[in-house]
Amino acid sequence: MFLDMIVLLSMLVAFLYLYFQIKWKMEPLLQSGLYEMVFAGMMGGFISILLNYYAVSTPHDGYFSLSMVALVLVLMFSSARAFLLSSTMFFAWVIFSPWAISTVSPSVLLTVMASVFITYRILKRLSDHVLGITLILVVVILYYLSLLANTGSILIAAEIAFYYFLLASMSLVLSISLIDYMTRSHRLFRQYEEEASVDGLTGLYNRRTFDNKVDALNPGKSASLMILDIDFFKSFNDRFGHPEGDRMLKAVSRKMQSVVGKAGILSRNGGEEFAIILEGKTRDEAFEIAEHLRTTIEHSRYIMHTGEFIGITISIGLASYPEQVDRIGKLYKTADEHLYIAKKLGRNQVCCEKQKDLVITGTLKT
Repeated sequence: MFLDMIVLLSMLVAFLYLYFQIKWKMEPLLQSGLYEMVFAGMMGGFISILLNYYAVSTPHDGYFSLSMVALVLVLMFSSARAFLLSSTMFFAWVIFSPWAISTVSPSVLLTVMASVFITYRILKRLSDHVLGITLILVVVILYYLSLLANTGSILIAAEIAFYYFLLASMSLVLSISLIDYMTRSHRLFRQYEEEASVDGLTGLYNRRTFDNKVDALNPGKSASLMILDIDFFKSFNDRFGHPEGDRMLKAVSRKMQSVVGKAGILSRNGGEEFAIILEGKTRDEAFEIAEHLRTTIEHSRYIMHTGEFIGITISIGLASYPEQVDRIGKLYKTADEHLYIAKKLGRNQVCCEKQKDLVITGTLKT
């Protein structure tokens, strides 16, 4: 029996590990609370069914399993609706499946589930370990009363209930610790992954991530890419200092996000250079967005630590696929060439190519 208890505990740990691996793989699909609830509820139901199938046989012709531990974990770490779904699946298994192992009668099982839910609602502010052990105690007490009614022996009922409490409490404590460890590890992994993909100052994507986004564009759709540079930023840094320069970079990135919104993918590629990819935008549509961004920044004013109000301008180079280049991979190089032209022609303008002529907007400086 003790070997079977260890095997059952190992199965629960393995199922938890698989659950989180599947959940993290499906993370983009589980953004909706409804989808996450259904996933957690169904997985909890399947796990409780499997744990029932491998229930431990006791010396007195009784059985106990870790199915209720799985349901308790669903209630504690997902939601009440997920618990209801899991419990419904498990109850249906016990009632209708010829392979189900009956540890208690259906009426007692319903009583146990309802008691666990009510106790959780009352005591849910307790710490995870204390709450979990309390819920298991509720299950064990009701299980003991059921055994006592069936066997008529206090000693036999107490012995089986003791072994069940030992296995269930150990399983729950280990499961809570495992869930906590895996959740924190996954959160740290996502944090490090995000830090590796974004610019630390502005929060925009960095150059490497931006290049990956460009490479992932659908060649069957149009796309436009703009590169923009803050005009005379070195002089600005020399005059006001690098802390003010950093504040300015943050301000420009916020303006970019405000103007472009969800229509584009934004990045800071280093220094005062930024880039934007606009998937599904034609040259004319992208040109309109670029000009709106340029004029917005030109007409904005920023207060310095000295109390001065300062205005800045930007130069933008724009390229579009497939109107101007035959491959998406050429967008960046072409946009960079157009940015160079915009600077040479006096800055504070958007430059792109239309047929063989250069289209330039903004203020020409001679």
